[in-house]
Amino acid sequence: MKYLIKNTFIAFIIVIGFIACNETSKKESEGQSKKQEETTKINDQELARIDALNKKIREDSLNGDSYRDRAGFYLEKEEYRKALEDIRKSIIIDSAYSPYYVTLGEIFLGMGRFKNCVESFDRAIKLDPNNKEAYLKLAEISIAVNDSKKALGYIDKVMKIDDLEPKAYFMRGIVMLQIGDTVHGVRNFQKAIDVDQGFFDAHLKLGLLYLGKKNKLAVDYLNNALNISPGNPEVTYYLGMYYQETGNYEKAVQIYNTILENKPDFYFALYNLGFINLVYLKDYPVAIDYFNKTIEQNPQYTDAFYNRGFAYELSGDIQHSKSDYKKALELVPNYEKAIEGMNRIDELEGK
Repeated sequence: MKYLIKNTFIAFIIVIGFIACNETSKKESEGQSKKQEETTKINDQELARIDALNKKIREDSLNGDSYRDRAGFYLEKEEYRKALEDIRKSIIIDSAYSPYYVTLGEIFLGMGRFKNCVESFDRAIKLDPNNKEAYLKLAEISIAVNDSKKALGYIDKVMKIDDLEPKAYFMRGIVMLQIGDTVHGVRNFQKAIDVDQGFFDAHLKLGLLYLGKKNKLAVDYLNNALNISPGNPEVTYYLGMYYQETGNYEKAVQIYNTILENKPDFYFALYNLGFINLVYLKDYPVAIDYFNKTIEQNPQYTDAFYNRGFAYELSGDIQHSKSDYKKALELVPNYEKAIEGMNRIDELEGK
């Protein structure tokens, strides 16, 4: 089975981000073309919320906090222009209020205007040297661009203001991982939990770190994260990954199926079920079926094409195998495993 492509998502778990500004791209599929349309859709609860915000502004049009609150709503919906318009009204009403510039910076961050967002956070700090949120945002940006020294500087400033700020410990843990100090990274994540037992990100991060080591402590931390966020499909997936990586395939399959009962389009679970059936159960038709479903959900999933091709190859279906290897190479030119697969097919066809 040396030709297999294992689950590529496992490589992601150690660097999983909580940092918004580290997301530099969106899906390049049809979802991107519908992005603007999707962000304008709101459900009944959100409609009630925006109606209440509009009412507050109508009743007191000189309340800067009301505009900031509505800007926050638009920011969540990624309607940055509307958010920017509202926060600028807040600043016109009170240009010396530091929190308004934090919101302004968050909006610029969402818009990708990093110079403006840094200037806004700096302005917030000039107006209020004890503004923790501004320092934390600057630390996030520094982490995202791998400037560990600057990030630690901002985090230290937060600690001087409040040595029980869990986000500061969490971010310092991230920096420790960036510089290769896993021991102190773990200590800082644990400190964040000591300060705030409900700190979801810290439980998840520790779960992922121990998952990477195949350490059973991963189960404890991931279950803690699930207690905080019940039914979270991503965390449940990681739990399944632990059992898969440690050889308990029956448990892993059970967990992946549980995810799919509630979220049938969760293609990482579909892919893993295909992988387990391909590698460990050697049930190639079932593996192919799961890879089919994976590709239906994500037509750009190169590894799914490769492993489906390998399943076809092991089944003796050379033509479908060759087609999948070609598709993998279309998606990722010079994909080594797909090239090796094509070479094997050529050898078989040449005999």
